[in-house]
Amino acid sequence: MSSKSEERREHTCISCGINISGTSAARFDCPECGTLIYRCSKCRKQSNLYECPDCGFTGP
Repeated sequence: MSSKSEERREHTCISCGINISGTSAARFDCPECGTLIYRCSKCRKQSNLYECPDCGFTGP
């Protein structure tokens, strides 16, 4: 069962916070803890940093 904050994160870019529903966003597991991370194509292309909300891992 997922919490409401997890559901909200599923639909926003972890880097910039935009709604990514229906876009070509990337979905992957955090390399440290496995939490599902979503990033928009713009942030991926620009290699914007992201931080895992669960463990604090930072990646490009």
